[in-house]
Amino acid sequence: MHAIWFTFSKNDREYLKNTIDEISEKYHAPKFEPHITVYGLIDTEINEIDKIMKEVILNQNSFLVQKSEILQSEELWKTVFIELKSNEQMELIHKNFKKHFDRVSRYQFKPHISLIYKILPIKEKMKIINNLDIKNEFQVSKLAIQKFSPDIKKWKIVKEYNLKNN
Repeated sequence: MHAIWFTFSKNDREYLKNTIDEISEKYHAPKFEPHITVYGLIDTEINEIDKIMKEVILNQNSFLVQKSEILQSEELWKTVFIELKSNEQMELIHKNFKKHFDRVSRYQFKPHISLIYKILPIKEKMKIINNLDIKNEFQVSKLAIQKFSPDIKKWKIVKEYNLKNN
């Protein structure tokens, strides 16, 4: 199984990674790469995904995503997360993947950046949110294919694709 991620410029990756690592250490949760899932869990060969990926990113520029708010949920994959404002380019790229993958996997695209994966009481999640001071925008500079595992520590980016610099 694979997922398709947006990943960030070097500086924004470091910024988000430091935030994720800090929260993960404090709450004994697994560390992971900062990302936005564009399309989730596709049971398709990597070569096929690669072909589609190259077609979808053709002429796509890197772009900024903006924070909407920091939220929490009961869902493991959205324990505490940065909800993002939708933007045209993000939606277009998702739509292009959807055209190819909708038959094998339906994915509800709600752009966000997870900050921790761990089931926690609401009080703890609110404490995390209240202690965060997160900047307002992040530069998306790549798309990546992630090899999924139920064990977060085994997640692996298997291929990355640079978006063009504007």
